[in-house]
Amino acid sequence: MFFYALKDMREAISNDDLSYWELFKMEKSDENTPLAYYFELDNVKYPVAGFMRSRSNFLVPKLGVIPAMVFFNSYFALCLVFSFFALAGAIRLFKMFFYYFPDLKKEVALATLFLPSVCYWSAGFLKDSICFGSVGFLLYGLFNVFIRRQKLMGSLFWIILSSYFLYAIKVYILLALVPGIGFWLFGHLSTGVKTLSLKSAITFLSLLVAGIAGIALVNYLTSDEALSKFSVDNILETSSYSRSIFQRGDELRAEGAYFQITTTNPVLLILNGLVATFFRPFPWEISSAIVMLSSAEALIFLVLILYLFFKRGLLAPFRIIFNSPVLILCFSFSIIFAISVGISSTNFGSLSRYKIPCLPFYLMFILAVYHITGLAYPGWLQKILLFIFKK
Repeated sequence: MFFYALKDMREAISNDDLSYWELFKMEKSDENTPLAYYFELDNVKYPVAGFMRSRSNFLVPKLGVIPAMVFFNSYFALCLVFSFFALAGAIRLFKMFFYYFPDLKKEVALATLFLPSVCYWSAGFLKDSICFGSVGFLLYGLFNVFIRRQKLMGSLFWIILSSYFLYAIKVYILLALVPGIGFWLFGHLSTGVKTLSLKSAITFLSLLVAGIAGIALVNYLTSDEALSKFSVDNILETSSYSRSIFQRGDELRAEGAYFQITTTNPVLLILNGLVATFFRPFPWEISSAIVMLSSAEALIFLVLILYLFFKRGLLAPFRIIFNSPVLILCFSFSIIFAISVGISSTNFGSLSRYKIPCLPFYLMFILAVYHITGLAYPGWLQKILLFIFKK
């Protein structure tokens, strides 16, 4: 769909029905735009004209116009360009986490660069490649500006650009990041204080201010009528509506990729959302090779967290969180994001794609807690690390 829309954009430009500047200023298409005629002519599986009425969908082919010119409309080349952007964001996540955990080079690389489903779903001409790369660029830019205080102009550019991409394409990723970013940056205020009581007071105030700032920004970002469904008050209603839409698709049931969360209890809904994102599909729910890949990852995530709880107790990981601002970021973002996508998805294939932004943060949090508590990795994980990073 994105590729057909991109070719329509290029054709409209070549026929002088549209200029590059006009395309750059457009946020979406409707029946009054010059592109509507070209979109309506597409006789393909997906209704391109309808999809291009959405700003988030329209931005993807618009970003691909210049690479398509350079590489002569090669779909493979477009996928590579978008994949390299996602990889660049992943490398910046690696650099940021390696700064905090220099003794965990292999673990950081595994979490940020070598998760199979993340590599697969961020490697294409898709929204997910843009969003995943933008998360890395945004956090690394903030890291440079507020923590390391270097490369300020370049970092500010990437902060603004990546924030725009996330806001325009998948605003819920940005909303899930806001509280964690606040906790992370304000938490650094207390790192240089040696007096325990003063440090505790600053930490408490920092978390309070970060929480207030996060709520204020969330309310600001969701003030637009078109984005009101992402406001805190409407999250449960929106997720219920999304699930009802997906449940109408008999094709999903036939393919075996369908799953259902029927509870309306907020607590059970949250728990089910977390389980769906991190630990499903279960082995008996595998219906395809891609789902099998996601299931293998989910099983590893489940075994790692259960082993950690069994060896160190239920509370130990959560005590560690508040001693490390970056782990607050990892924990809060992965949990908030996992709940949001878990409760609104009913297809394992879609869920495997939606959840990739939070997986590096979740795995990084788990592996860091193993390291901080002195817990040895299970033997099979040590073999995986040796296999991937053998010299």
